[in-house]
Order: sequence, then C-alpha cells, then structure tokens
Amino acid sequence: MPYFELSKNEIDFPPAYFADPEGLVASGGDLSIERLVLAYNSGIYYWHYPLKHIKWWSPDPRTVLQLDSFEISFDRFYHLEKQFTVGLTNDFERVLRHCQKFYNNEKKMDNNWLSERAFRSFMELHQKGLAHAVEVWCDHHFVGGIFGVAIGKIFFGEYTFSLEKNADEIALLYLIKKLKEKGFQLIDMQKETMQINGFELDEMSRTEYVALCKANAEKYATKFRQL
Repeated sequence: MPYFELSKNEIDFPPAYFADPEGLVASGGDLSIERLVLAYNSGIYYWHYPLKHIKWWSPDPRTVLQLDSFEISFDRFYHLEKQFTVGLTNDFERVLRHCQKFYNNEKKMDNNWLSERAFRSFMELHQKGLAHAVEVWCDHHFVGGIFGVAIGKIFFGEYTFSLEKNADEIALLYLIKKLKEKGFQLIDMQKETMQINGFELDEMSRTEYVALCKANAEKYATKFRQL
C-alpha cells in the first residue's frame, strides 16, 4: 500500500485513517516542534530507525493507559517509595541523555534510538512547557526516569528507562498519580520504549483515539497557538 511523502516546507499530515495495515501514515518531513505537536494532535507519532527517513504512524488499535479506570496500588507505591526517591525532574536534559545511553545501541541501531535531532526537539518542547519528565534516585544515584509531552489532558509517552529493578515502575506510578491529580484522561503508551511489565494497558480504536486527540487539541487550542 502506498504512503505519503511529506514535504519539509509544509507542515501537514494526511488523515490518520490513510495508514497502511501496519499503521504507517507517511514518511519524511522533519522533527520541528510545530510538526510534532500537530502529529500528537492528529493521533500520529514518529518512529524510525536512525539514518533513515522519519516515519509517522497511527496504528489500529492504539495502546493507551486510561487514567480514570487505572487504580494505583498505594501499598505498592509506598513500598517502592521506601527504596527510591522520585519526583519531577529539575534537569530535563539529564533524563534525555540517560535515555540515549540506555537505548542507543550501535550494534542494533533500531527504532528505539533517540537521535540528536529528536533530542533537540524534545528540549525545545520542554522549554515551551510541553515536555516533562520524572526522575528516580537510589542511594544518591540516578537510576531511572520517564518523559513525554503533555498537551491539554493527554500525556504522550515517549521514553522510560531503568538502571535498577522497579525504577521504571515507580517512575510511571508517580507520573500516573500526578496526572490523575490534574485531571488528565490518558497516557499514550504505544511506543516500545514506554512498555513496562506488570501494567495492564488498554486499547482504543484508531477512530476513537484520533477523535479524542482532535477534541483535546480544540479544547486547549490557546496553549497550542502559543507555540
């Protein structure tokens, strides 16, 4: 099935339902923050091997974590909290650099790779107040973290890593707790780099997910225009 080749001069996407059976919508374009935000708001995300064309995806179904129905085990959370120190990061760049060290395996160079151009885009999104991270410490050592992009009431998960057993678990539980407190609807968990064992995830049809992203973007359009 043919897919669309994007221009670097125009920031747009074909409709997500044009995706092929694997979820590929388009190839090309760039990782400007304007294009990334439009992708998130269109139910599309980037995912590609390093040194190759950027590819844009919208699979059906979509893997998400529904925050309203997710019940945090506070016994588990407090148990892990005794082992780790966890909180919102004071050094977003540090989380990204550790994700690079964790995922950028030169022997594999797979689509988990966090490229420098993606790094710069996430840093810019963070400077605009859209990208956020949680970090985890153990005995004064930085051992885990998670980051993604928050637009309106949807958190688009990007990467999580763990250098100690359960560090990624406490990072995600802490993120869920904070997002629930702020009335967020869901976390996009589609990427492999967001998958953590032991968490029950949900599935949404592409149609439902895209409609939710677009409604979220329209409701919080003022913040989007500030980019």
